[in-house]
Amino acid sequence: MIRRLSVSWRLPKYRREGAFDSCYSSQVNHRGSLHWLTGIYTETAVDIMVFDTVTETFWWMRSPDQLGQRLSLLEMDGKLASCSKNDAYIEIWVMQDYKAEAWALKYRINLLAMKTSPLFDYISKMALLNQRELLICCHNPLDSPDYLLHCDIDGKFLGYYEIKGGTYSVYFTNQYFQESMIPLPYGEVQEEGGLDEEPSFFIGL
Repeated sequence: MIRRLSVSWRLPKYRREGAFDSCYSSQVNHRGSLHWLTGIYTETAVDIMVFDTVTETFWWMRSPDQLGQRLSLLEMDGKLASCSKNDAYIEIWVMQDYKAEAWALKYRINLLAMKTSPLFDYISKMALLNQRELLICCHNPLDSPDYLLHCDIDGKFLGYYEIKGGTYSVYFTNQYFQESMIPLPYGEVQEEGGLDEEPSFFIGL
């Protein structure tokens, strides 16, 4: 018997020392591969770790070289996008050429211009809704509530929602389940003299 090595042993060797927790790293499924932003919350050039789900191999991709605090990876209009906070601005860089790893700045949102938005200390994550709206997780000191800021990609303020339960109580993920109803196989057993019957239950996936 030949034991198959786990995918963790096929990580690029020169970066295995820089392990990160995938629970806190921004991840997106794009072009049949999983992408993780490894240097999240840093203001230096970082890499994106890519896992090809077909060949089960890892490789590295460069993120945009812009300065700013890296926040999230997104998929916008079928393209990979990287979000960062630079001073009072949210910047969204979109990949123009996947193979060449060429990025271009597409949106720059001025947070200070949203005068109806409450103050915050820092931002931890972002999520894209309907390709036009952003949900931004904002944090404050312990004596102030955290909240989700809702705006569009043009910088229009759409509202905010206070987070109950304290800091770090909300986590974003770019993964979701698509609901479907699939009948479970119920075998060949039938009652004597009876007809085939529909299964009495379904499972939702």
